[in-house]
Amino acid sequence: MVQGPIQGILVHGFGIDNIFNGTFYTIKPLQSSKKNTQGGAYIALERLESTYKSCNYVANICVYASQDAKQPIAVVIPHEVNLRHGLEKDSVVLKECNAIGKKNGFKPMEILQGRGGAVILTPEEWTPENGLVTAAQKIQRAKIKEVFADEIKNAYKDG
Repeated sequence: MVQGPIQGILVHGFGIDNIFNGTFYTIKPLQSSKKNTQGGAYIALERLESTYKSCNYVANICVYASQDAKQPIAVVIPHEVNLRHGLEKDSVVLKECNAIGKKNGFKPMEILQGRGGAVILTPEEWTPENGLVTAAQKIQRAKIKEVFADEIKNAYKDG
């Protein structure tokens, strides 16, 4: 039995914030966080996705954070109806997502990069059949990173 608090340990891929008198508190999978080595802090990718998904232009989103970059980028399935009138569609989505992020108190390292290519628009639907989401519609970050590897590389290179 553990006596007193122990903070920030890892158990089989899960982060445990506290253990006190043998009780675990706030267990969360580590894959939902990505270390930003330039900023030295962890950002909760699922939290960003959840918030950015409220953008009128976003049908689905996968936020990707390279450990070499200061800010994340996003692979987005756009709401086509809401985008039909925008000329520079990726910049429209970027501006709207970042406005929502700022409204929700995101730190600068949680805001999508403010330059061309930071939002990758894709017409391809994410389905369990193509492996980009699970049957429960949870995004498969590793598979999305693999499918959009060239676009992600170019997005970070362009800045």
